[in-house]
Amino acid sequence: MARFNYSYRSGEFAAAMAGNQDPIAFAGTAAITEAGNVAKTAGRRNIAAAGFSVRWQNALRLNIYPKGRTSIDAAALIFHKIPYAGVFEDNTLISGKPTLWLPLPTAPKRAGRQKMTPALYVRTIGPLVSIERPGKPPLLAGKIAINRRSKPGEDGRHKVTLSALRRGGKGAPSTLVPLFIGVDRVSIRDKLSIREIVQSAAGQLGALYFKNLRAN
Repeated sequence: MARFNYSYRSGEFAAAMAGNQDPIAFAGTAAITEAGNVAKTAGRRNIAAAGFSVRWQNALRLNIYPKGRTSIDAAALIFHKIPYAGVFEDNTLISGKPTLWLPLPTAPKRAGRQKMTPALYVRTIGPLVSIERPGKPPLLAGKIAINRRSKPGEDGRHKVTLSALRRGGKGAPSTLVPLFIGVDRVSIRDKLSIREIVQSAAGQLGALYFKNLRAN
């Protein structure tokens, strides 16, 4: 998600009103703050409606500049703390270099605070085995430890746990379990409308400015 800057500048009008700058600065800063909060609230609702977690919703932030004081040059910055959030703003095609490895449901979600990737798996858990499938996407499989007491489920698969994967990666008797699937590219459809929401909020600046100017 891109960052968006909106600033209200009174220009020549402010210069002509130099003797009355405090009310103008107050109104301008108040208008920017109100519009920014409208955008942030509506944006977080939009993120929630798209099915994203509370963490993703709260990662949409608002900063008002200059901080801690009023100014006729006040500006609002709406941004998302997750760097790649912008891919959900437009239809985005992500290509592998040459292969994009996507985690399967069997793959551990994280290693510490980092999201699991093949490189991170090898570094923190154990080796991965490449499985080529003619006419189908390739797989990367991990070694899961088994023993005489561990029996496969009704689907013929052993229960995948992080501890079993670590033991298998360290040389214990093991079997393979697919963890990642390789694709050439993946298409991510647009789910968010943050740009439109910010633009709509910015369109209210004039009315908000005069409202706060009259109230001062």
